[in-house]
Amino acid sequence: MKPIYLDYAATTPVDEKVFSVAERYFKDVFYNPSSTHIAGQEAHKAVETARESCACAIGATADEIHFTSGGTEAVNLAMKCVRLGERRHIVVSAIDHDSVLSCAEYLSDNGYEVDYVKPTADGVITPDALKGVIRADTALVAVMTVNNIVGTIQPIKELAEVAHSAGAMFFTDAVQAVNSVDISVKNTNVDMLCVSAHKFYGLKGAGFLYARRGLKPSPFISGGDRVRGVRSGTYNVPAIVGMGAAIAAASEMKNKFYNPHTEKIARAFIDNLNCGRVIAKNAQRVNDILSVSFDGVNGGRLAVALSMRGVCCSVGSACSAGSATPPRTLVAMGERGAENSVRFSFGRQTTVECAIYAAETVNDVVGKLTRRTDK
Repeated sequence: MKPIYLDYAATTPVDEKVFSVAERYFKDVFYNPSSTHIAGQEAHKAVETARESCACAIGATADEIHFTSGGTEAVNLAMKCVRLGERRHIVVSAIDHDSVLSCAEYLSDNGYEVDYVKPTADGVITPDALKGVIRADTALVAVMTVNNIVGTIQPIKELAEVAHSAGAMFFTDAVQAVNSVDISVKNTNVDMLCVSAHKFYGLKGAGFLYARRGLKPSPFISGGDRVRGVRSGTYNVPAIVGMGAAIAAASEMKNKFYNPHTEKIARAFIDNLNCGRVIAKNAQRVNDILSVSFDGVNGGRLAVALSMRGVCCSVGSACSAGSATPPRTLVAMGERGAENSVRFSFGRQTTVECAIYAAETVNDVVGKLTRRTDK
């Protein structure tokens, strides 16, 4: 039996149409897009078309899109390489992605003072909470759009307004938002935003940083001619072309298919789950990420047991896989029994039948683990 994959927040399969678009640039149009000859310019044109698609998907202009190898590089580019001026204070969401938190630690080690804004018990960063830590010397505020552990949607527009009222820049990691949330840098007025293609059915190895016009990150990779003066290295043409197709497709099907589909899947899963407690159940959330706490059952142990039964899920971010500590997001939320949580995430290929079977399997496995603990 093929495993039931409920870990789409970690990565998604490449969409067949996306792969078909990208395949040509692996084999036929393999040229270096920085070459000035006619062959290289064909690849260059494809890259620039993808740039336009990425810009269109978030309401930006093409010159504001900087291609990267993925979300982590884009986060580092935004937080370490944008000139912050003389201000020496940074504010970061306490429930942000590990890459953002690691960059905050780096900045703290290099002369910046960092404050972490705490979420509500439901995993939301409120404007009032941000006002409580922002200062006159704050240079940058970083809050992710959709939390990767519990799926809460953050009030990005309002948070950006608070940051700007203090003269600070605002950066958001929108990696988990592309499939389900309408993203508009014009409406939210964010200064920087990043995505990663493999989270929305594109190829691994591509992402981008949006930096509003006037913000130009300093390069942190040394090499030959820098791409648009920011990044050295040869473009990953197939992955970039695929990302352009993938983000256009995600934008097109978001409200027509994806959100109604994942709502149906999440409801089927929850309705057939007779154990556990959905974390942040009452907050504004996406449908495709669900964290559940199981009293008395270790989340890591449960995830392993479910894997042995053919249900693939996780105990947190794939970037932190193998960590013995519970997800930092849940700890920051004050979640009791954070170590008892498991994350289930759904996607385009998840069926209602798979969701029901997975829930029934969870019921069975949790029951057996609980009985063993009681002995």
